[in-house]
Amino acid sequence: MISFDASKCVACNNCIRVCPAVEANTVEYDENGRKIFNINPERCIRCGACVKACSHGARSYEDDTERFWADLKKGVKIIGICAPAVKVSFDGCWRNVLGYLVKNGVSKIYDVSFGADICTWAHIRYLEKHKGAKVISQPCPAIVNYMRRYCHDSLSHLSPVHSPMLCLAVYLKRYLNEDAKIVAFSPCIAKRDEFIETGLVDYNVTFDRLGKLLNDNGIKFENMKNVRSDFEFSGAGGQMGAVYPRPGGLKACLELENPLLNVITSEGTESVYKNLSMYSTIAERDLPDVFDVLSCDKGCGSGPAIGKQMSIYRMSGIMNGIEKYNRTKRVKFDRKHRDKQFLKFDKALNLDDFIRTYTPIDINDIEVTENQIDEMLTKMGKITATQRNYNCHSCGFGTCREMARAIIKGVSDMTSCHEYMQHQEDEHRLLIEDTNRSIAEVTSELNQVVSKLTYNIGNVKNAVGDISELNSTNFDQITGLSDILNELLTLNDNINNAMQSINNSVAGFSETTQNISEIARRINILSINASIEAARAGQAGKGFAVVAHEVGKLANHSQSAVAEAEKSNQLVFGDIETVNNILKTVTEKMDEIKGMMNKVSDNISTTLGKGTDINAAMGEVSEINNQVEGLVSKAESVLRK
Repeated sequence: MISFDASKCVACNNCIRVCPAVEANTVEYDENGRKIFNINPERCIRCGACVKACSHGARSYEDDTERFWADLKKGVKIIGICAPAVKVSFDGCWRNVLGYLVKNGVSKIYDVSFGADICTWAHIRYLEKHKGAKVISQPCPAIVNYMRRYCHDSLSHLSPVHSPMLCLAVYLKRYLNEDAKIVAFSPCIAKRDEFIETGLVDYNVTFDRLGKLLNDNGIKFENMKNVRSDFEFSGAGGQMGAVYPRPGGLKACLELENPLLNVITSEGTESVYKNLSMYSTIAERDLPDVFDVLSCDKGCGSGPAIGKQMSIYRMSGIMNGIEKYNRTKRVKFDRKHRDKQFLKFDKALNLDDFIRTYTPIDINDIEVTENQIDEMLTKMGKITATQRNYNCHSCGFGTCREMARAIIKGVSDMTSCHEYMQHQEDEHRLLIEDTNRSIAEVTSELNQVVSKLTYNIGNVKNAVGDISELNSTNFDQITGLSDILNELLTLNDNINNAMQSINNSVAGFSETTQNISEIARRINILSINASIEAARAGQAGKGFAVVAHEVGKLANHSQSAVAEAEKSNQLVFGDIETVNNILKTVTEKMDEIKGMMNKVSDNISTTLGKGTDINAAMGEVSEINNQVEGLVSKAESVLRK
């Protein structure tokens, strides 16, 4: 079956473009909203065209290589059948490859060319038995898958004769009594469906995966080119059946047996499936006896799982050489034995053993009306006849109507349409231009706002710088004020000491005053006594002498008191001068403090003014912020258009 890796899909439409059954694809969106083209396995015919076309690796396939190899290593008895297309695979080392498989456990490998000879014989005998029958060949299982899903009306014309591989498998099981499992080596992905449907072959191992298996096991083809292998197929060899892989191979074999048969060919996904879809509409008289069809345009040698493909020149040279050899050999048979091989088949084989039947597969197709198609085209912006017939094929479909039908069925979507996307891009471009104009206007307004904001921020910055400078000055002033206060404290201590000295001096004055007072008292007494003595006339002389003596003593006391008073006065004046000097210094310091305080007050007043400026500026900044928010909202509104 075809596998899908969504992570590698880029929705390039290549898979849609090459797919002969486009409804096998479905448009989806991953978790990130990215468009991808997934696979609908019920509608896929496994032709492998998308695998070959997908350069991103999103499309791949599954076969039975791993299961076959695991069973082989377990000792399961397996025999092989190999398609003749092997001769154009493995870069000319096909014998070495098959010989390696035999050495690693495959007991026998048979040549499907012999099965192709049986297939040719069966077709000849079937047509002879059913006169006038019109058949479509079925060596290619992708053709069978397509007919069973999409061409029910023509399914009765599909050749009932088994494919060459199945003819050989029947022969091995029924006529050679092989009881081993059968592995088919082929270039075809769809063979797996054929084997599962009939149960005649157990493994489909494609040449591509077989090559990778050998490479993983250390086998390099380039090392085999100069090594001659002695491998030979088991059993009878094929004759003209060896040319089946090339386009028209069956035709060449049938016409060799019956030149009167009308056989036409069609190959390649671009044409064969279209021809098959119209087969039921063709008048019977125009139908060939055999419609020899292959899904791959260059035959099985260009199959999707062939591996490394040869050039068409080398491939054709190999196949033509095989055909030339077998035709020459076959002419000799005709002359001597009149179809010796077919006579053997007639005697040994039963035609019914090589016949199969087909049942249609219901894919629940969605019916699409012309009105729905017209509505979808209108939705895609395709109004005029020219627009509806643009038919550029970039979407992967032949016509715009096919594209519209596919969209309705969920196979694709409008974004795959080049014209629709061009129209969307034009509208988007106009919207962008309009948006750019609006954004330019907003940008202009925003530049003005930013300029204003820058100016205000500059003012705030300057104000903050001024405040910082003023604060620094205030700090210096306060530091100086602190030093002055410390000096004042020292002066205060000096004043206290001076005042204590004055107190002591004042105490000396008090004592002196008391002495003087005592002297005055005594002089007063002496004065009184003198008065009394004077009254006594005669005795006055003696008394005055005493008085005089006392007065002298008092004079001495007064002089001493006066001296002490002067001394105290000097001390008082000295202390007073000290206090005056201190007070003068205090006054000066207070004046200096007053000056500092006035300067600090001025700085604080200036700081308050700067704060007011900052507050005003921040108010303007707030207003500017509101303007910016308005412009942002305006810009968002523009971008949402």
